[in-house]
Amino acid sequence: MADQKNTANDPFAMPNPQAMMAGMDPAQMSEAFRAMTQKSMEQSKEAYGRMKAAADEATKALESTMENVHQGSLQLSKKAIDAMRSNAEMGFQHLDKMMSAKSFAEVIEMQTAYVRKQVEMVTDQAKDMQKLSQSVAQEMIKPGRDAFQKASKTS
Repeated sequence: MADQKNTANDPFAMPNPQAMMAGMDPAQMSEAFRAMTQKSMEQSKEAYGRMKAAADEATKALESTMENVHQGSLQLSKKAIDAMRSNAEMGFQHLDKMMSAKSFAEVIEMQTAYVRKQVEMVTDQAKDMQKLSQSVAQEMIKPGRDAFQKASKTS
């Protein structure tokens, strides 16, 4: 009796294990444990499935981003090479014309026309490069943006 009073007054006291087990059937305990374990396994499998799907989506987004970066850098490189080629060709044509000049006034006229044409061409090339750079940047972030939007909708 003294133990029961101490247990009733002490909130941290452990109850008598024999008293706890008196009303429990061991067969029911193992069935309850089995059900709890099975439910835990199902929840773990669901969590793993969601995690795996998210990882797969992230991997696909990263692969798409890297492919877009690669393609974009190729486009920018080709555009830059084309611009350099055009500038070089224009320079050689100008030198060719300069060799046929008959007077100093003609040289000045040719040089002025060349500089004007070169400034116009470089301005157009810069606009084209800017436009292409913006397009490449948009394509580069598109997979990540799409994955983020998809994840936001499912949450």
